[in-house]
Amino acid sequence: MNTTSLDKTEVARRLLGAALDLFLRTQDPVSVHCLAMAGGEIAEWLAEKGGGEPFKNHVLETFPDMNIKELREIQRRYSNAFKHASDRKGRDREDESVLASFDETVNDATLFIGWYDYGMSGLPRPIEAQVLEAWYLAKHPEKVNPNANVSGINRVFPNLPALSLHRQHERLLEVIRRTRKNGAVMNDPGTDRRPLLLPWER
Repeated sequence: MNTTSLDKTEVARRLLGAALDLFLRTQDPVSVHCLAMAGGEIAEWLAEKGGGEPFKNHVLETFPDMNIKELREIQRRYSNAFKHASDRKGRDREDESVLASFDETVNDATLFIGWYDYGMSGLPRPIEAQVLEAWYLAKHPEKVNPNANVSGINRVFPNLPALSLHRQHERLLEVIRRTRKNGAVMNDPGTDRRPLLLPWER
């Protein structure tokens, strides 16, 4: 008999955890994207339910000419192409150009947003997700508010945009390994010390 208890929080944690585990091991980016998008949609709902500020609010405030429908089309461009073979009228979807344009680096933002919203719900995040957030901001400085102080992030990930994708990923793994040895961080209430891939209790 299954003894694992599922609710929306547990589902989001499992989906995002599995996506990040695959990402860190440089496994299939299509699966990473689908898992992260599914978990991220729930995480956004959890953030709003918990009184937090989901990432979509920041986007809509930054781009006032964009409405939520347009944002959803951008966010779900690849996941819809991956998930659906036909449209709501039963016609074959014409996703060839979308599929051809997919790049694994899309998952940088997909994972960042999913785990950001999960954290905004007030839930503790795995150390891997916390380091990923800093890594993303260091890798994509153009995404950061010019008034934000990111000196600490840049000290941890110096000159990250100039590195190859392979080296950028190695740096992420190196900092995760180093941070796991930091007792203050690991014992912080905001850190979920469970593995990314959660066991299924029977």
